[in-house]
Amino acid sequence: MTIKQILTLRNIMIILCIFMFVLLGEKIFLIADKIKAVQAGDRLYAAGDLIAAEDQFRQAAANLSIHYKEESIASRLTELAPITTIRSTLSTLVLSARAQAATKDFTGFMSSYEALLNLKTTYMKPGGPYEAYYRQLSAASGISDQFTAYFKQFKQQFLTELAESQTSVDTNEDSFKWNLLLIPDAYYGAADSKAEQLATKFMAHDTAKLKTLAAAGSFAPMLDSALTLMNNYNSHNYKAPWVKEQTESSGKIFLNKDVDSDAITAFAGHAVAYRKFASLSGFTSSKVLTLIDKNTAKLVKSAGKLAKAGQYAASIQLYGELAPLQDTAQEVAATRLAWNIAEPVRLLPGGEEQDKYTNIISTRGQYGAKVVVAGTDSSGRLYYGAMNNDNSVVTLTGDILPGFEQLHSLSFDDQFMSSTEVPVILAEAVRADGRNIYTAYELQSQGISVLFSLTGASYELQPDDSIIVTNADLGDGVDDQTALYRKLDGAYQFVEIVQEYPVITMSELEYHPFENVSLNCDIGVDLNGKWVASSGGNYLSLQGDIGSVTGSTVISGQFQNGYEFIMTDIGEQYVPVFVVDKVGS
Repeated sequence: MTIKQILTLRNIMIILCIFMFVLLGEKIFLIADKIKAVQAGDRLYAAGDLIAAEDQFRQAAANLSIHYKEESIASRLTELAPITTIRSTLSTLVLSARAQAATKDFTGFMSSYEALLNLKTTYMKPGGPYEAYYRQLSAASGISDQFTAYFKQFKQQFLTELAESQTSVDTNEDSFKWNLLLIPDAYYGAADSKAEQLATKFMAHDTAKLKTLAAAGSFAPMLDSALTLMNNYNSHNYKAPWVKEQTESSGKIFLNKDVDSDAITAFAGHAVAYRKFASLSGFTSSKVLTLIDKNTAKLVKSAGKLAKAGQYAASIQLYGELAPLQDTAQEVAATRLAWNIAEPVRLLPGGEEQDKYTNIISTRGQYGAKVVVAGTDSSGRLYYGAMNNDNSVVTLTGDILPGFEQLHSLSFDDQFMSSTEVPVILAEAVRADGRNIYTAYELQSQGISVLFSLTGASYELQPDDSIIVTNADLGDGVDDQTALYRKLDGAYQFVEIVQEYPVITMSELEYHPFENVSLNCDIGVDLNGKWVASSGGNYLSLQGDIGSVTGSTVISGQFQNGYEFIMTDIGEQYVPVFVVDKVGS
C-alpha cells in the first residue's frame, strides 16, 4: 500500500478529527485547572494563606485557556503584588548569585547582595505587613544559606590571594583587601572580630612587603609602595597605622646607616625623598623628619668647623652634599672667601691647581683691597689678583719677567707707589756678571705696566723721585757707570750718566773743600821737583797717586784745606794742596 493510497480524503479527515479531539481534551483540562486554581486561590485567601493564594492566582493568570474571573484574578494579584515581587526577586537572586559565585564575579555578587538587602529593607520591616511573608519565602528559597556559603567562598579566595601576594612588591593590585572589607561583619563573627582579623592580615602583608624592599636597599620604591598603600587605605576609609610605623622604622635605619658611614650624599638623597614622601602622605609629625632635621643641623655645623680648621675643600664638599636638604649657598660663599683669604694664590687664574704658581707674595688690608696676591707661572709670566672689599675679584696678567730663571725675589715695593691703591711689584734677578736686573710693575685696574727696568749693582730712590743706579749696564759695554733715571710719561727712563767727580775750575776749588771734584789742568813739576798743576794762571800742589802723566789731563780728588809753597817761574807761591785719586777721564 502506498502513501498516496493511505492519504485519502477520508483518512485525512479522520486524522484531523483525532487531533482536534486531543486539543479539545487538553483545553478542557486547562480550563479545569484554571477553575480549580481560582477556587483554591479564593479558599487560601479566605484562610489567610496569602503566599499559597498568590501562587494559585498567578498560575490562573498565566492560564489563558478560558476567560474566567479575570477581573477578580487581576484584583487579587494586584493586592498580592508584594508577595509576587518578593518571590520573583528571590528566585532571580538565587540564580544570579549561583552563577556569580561559579565565575568568581565578586562585583556582580555584591550587586546581588545589595539587591537582596534592598528587598529585605522594603519588605522585612519589623511589624510590617509583609515581614512574615518575606521570612517564609526567603526560607523556602534557601537564599540565606546560599549567600553565607558564597561569602565564605569569596572570603577564603581573597585571604589566599592576600597571602600569595605577600612576596610581591606590587602594591597597585590589592583589590582582595578591599573585597575583604566589603564582606559583611557577620561572616567574620562580628564587627570587632572582622576588624581584628583583617588588621592582623593586612599588617603582616604590608610590613612584609615594605621590609622586603628595605632589605633590598630599595629606598625610593619602599616609599612609593608605602605611599600607594596609604592612599589606597585612605580611599577606602581604612586606618592602617602600621604602614607609617614600618616606613619610619626602615627610614631611620637607612638614614642612620648613611650618617654612620659618612655617606652624606646618600643621606641627603634619602632625606629629600623622605621629606617628599611625608609631604604627600600629609604627616603632621614624624620621628624620621625630626631625625633628618637634627642630623642636617649637625652636619652643617660640622662643615663650619672644618672651615674654621682650615679644611676648606672638605667643608665646601660637605656643604655641597647638604645643598639638596638646605640652602648652603651663603655658607659655601663664606667658606670660599675665607679660603681665598687664607690661601690668596687661589685668586689667580687656576690658582686651585697645586703648584701652578711659584714666587707667590701676598698681603692683606692694603691697596684698598682685602687681600692681594702675585706670583709667576712656570714660564715666568707675572700674574696678579686682588679681592676687593665687596668680595669681588680682579685678576691681571703681565709679561714674562726679565731674567726669570735667576729670579732672586719678588716683592711689593711701596716706595714707588703713585697712589695708595696702585701697588708696585719689584722683581729682582741676578745676572752672571754679578749685576742685578730690577723690574718694577704698576698694577693698575686696566692692566700691568712696566714702571722701570734697570740693570746694575744697586739702585737708590732719590728725594726728587729720580733713581740712581750704580755700575749700570747701559748697553755700551762700559762698566762702573752711575746712571740717572727719571719718571717720564708714567715710566722711568735713562736721563744721563752721573759724574762722581763734578768738573769745576781751579779758581772754584777752595769753595769745595772735602768734595770729590775733577779739574781740567796741565800737570808738571816745579823748580823744586814737586808735582804741580796749573790752569788759567792758578797753581796747585799735587799729592797722591799721580803716576807719570804730564801735560794736559783731568785730575780727580779732593781739596782738604791744605796749603804749601811751590817754586814757579815767577817765584815762590803759597797754593792749595790737591789730593789726587785719579788721573785721566
